[in-house]
Amino acid sequence: MNDTSPMGVPATGLAQSAISARGLVKTFGKLRAVDGIDLDVPRGMIFAILGPNGAGKTTLMRMLATLSRPDAGSATVMGHDLVQAPHEVRAAIAMTGQFASLDEDLTGRENLVLLARLWGFRGRAAKTRADDLLAAFGLSEAATKQVRDYSGGMRRRLDIAASLIVTPGVLFLDEPTTGLDPNARKDVWGMIRGLAEAGVTILLTTQYLEEADQLAARIAVIDH
Repeated sequence: MNDTSPMGVPATGLAQSAISARGLVKTFGKLRAVDGIDLDVPRGMIFAILGPNGAGKTTLMRMLATLSRPDAGSATVMGHDLVQAPHEVRAAIAMTGQFASLDEDLTGRENLVLLARLWGFRGRAAKTRADDLLAAFGLSEAATKQVRDYSGGMRRRLDIAASLIVTPGVLFLDEPTTGLDPNARKDVWGMIRGLAEAGVTILLTTQYLEEADQLAARIAVIDH
């Protein structure tokens, strides 16, 4: 992995890093999907991992989100060790994948209210949180539509909103604009910038050089 820093941002130590990884390795049989990656992501930064399909971007993100255990190496997220303190890591992060994990038979509001209740919001508080997020992501007018009737861009916005029921310290975005048209992609870019301005650290993967260049203060390139 080659680290390019067009803005001249210096490497940071553990105390300043939202994410710090050393020598992360993940293998699947004879396939070495992630081969000794080092990574430092400062707090409050948009950091992009750029690379083609199959390069190991999603595997790396899944390890950092405690969804897959590293075979070697170590990492911390918001100061918590991936292996020694996975519950603390999960409490500090949110993640959205390449494909929306929403119930298509429910409305946008119903999806968010359900998730809010799962996070411990009660009664009116769950509805208020859902409506606040719908407004923030420009989805208020579509709140009562079933998700199956949303456009690709609307679904993507709702998926990101769903990951923010509880504001995370770190947000993992795995190819957040895959399959979107140019206008919808730019809408999502605007939302990502807004989250970073609010203090959320964002680690995103992408196949698009333009996307990485437009959004990220630092870019790491990962290839086969």
